Amino acid sequence: MKKYLKLIVISSVVLVVAGVLWGAYIYKISHDEIAKVNICQDDELVASLIDKNINPFSKFKFIKKRNSDCNALLISNKDDAIKFKKQEYCSILDSSTTSIILLVNTYVHEMYDRESASKEFKNTTPLMTPYDYCPQYVDNMLKLIQLKKRLGL
Repeated sequence: MKKYLKLIVISSVVLVVAGVLWGAYIYKISHDEIAKVNICQDDELVASLIDKNINPFSKFKFIKKRNSDCNALLISNKDDAIKFKKQEYCSILDSSTTSIILLVNTYVHEMYDRESASKEFKNTTPLMTPYDYCPQYVDNMLKLIQLKKRLGL
C-alpha cells in the first residue's frame, strides 16, 4: 500500500510541475507574439489586454509601445499619404493622436516628467503633417495644442 501511495504522490508532483512549466511556456509565447504585433490600431487587442489585464508590459511600456507603433505606421505610410492622399490612412492619424495624448498624460501626471512629454510632442507632431489632407487633421492638432497649453509644455 505504501508503494502505491508513494507512486501516486510522485506522479502527482510530476504532473503539477509539468503543468506549471507548460503554463509558463504558453504564457511566454503568447506575450512574445503580442510584443511583435503593431498595436497602434488594434483597438480590440488593446481593449482585451486592458480588460483581461494580460498586459505583457508595465503600463508605461505598453503605452510607449503603442505610441512607437503609431509613429512607425505614420512613417511607413508617409510617401503614399503625400502622393495619393489615401483616406484609409486617416485612421492612423486618430490612433496616433489618442496614443500621444495618453503617453503625454502618463509622463506628466504619473511620472512628473515634463521634459520627456515635450520631446514626445516634438517627435510625433511632425510625423502627422503629411496627413493634413484628412478631415480630422485640424481637430486632432487642436486637441494636441490645447493639451500642450494646458500642461504648460
